[in-house]
Amino acid sequence: MKRIAAWIAFFTLAGCGFLAAESREPTGSITLEKALDTAITNNAELKKSAVTLQQAKREKDNAWNMFLPSLSASLGISNSHVITPKPENEVEPLWPWSASASASLQFTAAIPARIKLLNLKYQAAEESYQNDIRKLTSSVSTSFYSLLAEKMNIEILRSDLEVKRQQYETANRNYRNGLTSELDMLNAQYTFQTAGPALNDAMVKYEQNIAAFLLLIGIDAKTDITPEGIIEIKTLTLPPVDELSAAYLENRYDVKAQAIAVEQAKLNAAVESANKIPSISFSESIRSGPPQNAGFSFDNPATSGSFSISVSIPITPWIPGSSQNLTIKTAAEKKDTEAITLDSVQKNAAQDIQKKVDEIERITENMGSTEFNYRIAQRAAELSEQGYRGGLVSQTDLQAANQRMVSANQTVVTAKINYLTAVYNLASALSLDVEELYRLYAADKE
Repeated sequence: MKRIAAWIAFFTLAGCGFLAAESREPTGSITLEKALDTAITNNAELKKSAVTLQQAKREKDNAWNMFLPSLSASLGISNSHVITPKPENEVEPLWPWSASASASLQFTAAIPARIKLLNLKYQAAEESYQNDIRKLTSSVSTSFYSLLAEKMNIEILRSDLEVKRQQYETANRNYRNGLTSELDMLNAQYTFQTAGPALNDAMVKYEQNIAAFLLLIGIDAKTDITPEGIIEIKTLTLPPVDELSAAYLENRYDVKAQAIAVEQAKLNAAVESANKIPSISFSESIRSGPPQNAGFSFDNPATSGSFSISVSIPITPWIPGSSQNLTIKTAAEKKDTEAITLDSVQKNAAQDIQKKVDEIERITENMGSTEFNYRIAQRAAELSEQGYRGGLVSQTDLQAANQRMVSANQTVVTAKINYLTAVYNLASALSLDVEELYRLYAADKE
């Protein structure tokens, strides 16, 4: 009996320890909206994407510099003298100065295509930045809801631990009074013993995942913050997949990015082909200096200038097999390969939308059955408890019924998280915000 009492004390203290660890109050909480704002402000990858976008915009806005002439200026002073032999009539050495400035401007047929390439580069950077925001929003949101689900699971396990503790105390008391067998008491003891580590494992996993979440939104992983919110499920009534693909396929980032790549390949080919076309250059130079043998003087400087126009006719690009000729052909073929890739990306995108829709439909069907199964398991556990108190149900059957209820409850929570994740995945596949997806296709529109 002393050994049994010691076991009771041990497991009771163990259970209390898990309860105390779980009941530790956090120093702060964070909502999904706040988490999203923080992530957009602090996320390192998004910051780098913003810098790339800024650089592309700066280049696009200053495309006029292609018409800016090349400017240069120089100022110098020189001295001419004889070291040996020394002249009979030594003349004071002269230090003439000179100043010059030049400007040149070249026009090629490739300039319009280069300007369009800068616009496309900016468009690609902007699409990439917006896609990074959507990806970050989806990642933060799904991680946030997963953490809420883990908190719910901890509450489930904590309640289960308390139930198992009470069942064990009852079984042990009945065993000492000769009302139940030692086997039932040991089963209750084992069940209570395993419930504590299960709760502890869930808490450790939660702490690890919340640390990763804080790093995701750009906060120190050691910050004592816990997510606060509810898991709200809004079912969707989606149109046929063909309609979704027709409406949103071209709006996807991967399709847009590849379409831009096709246009860039066309413009690159145009730039390379322009190397076959003659270019025209304008140049002007001005030189100023003192009159001849005037020494270092700024009086009446002599100034001269020259202006020239030249036409450069390329020959090498027309020679078959030359490096420039091969580059032009490669650039032309690049257009075709990028177009082939675009067709493949569009087909894969349509298939991806199909998979995301199928996943939502599958999980939606499963959610109804999981909730129904939980209600049945909950009622079965209640009836088993009543039967046990009346001596009609064994301790083993009671524990099995309770465990089915716990598992069914966990399955409901998991199904909800899977559904929310599927919704965010579909929104990403359509390049829509989740709010917009709900507004368009929620079953119960407000």
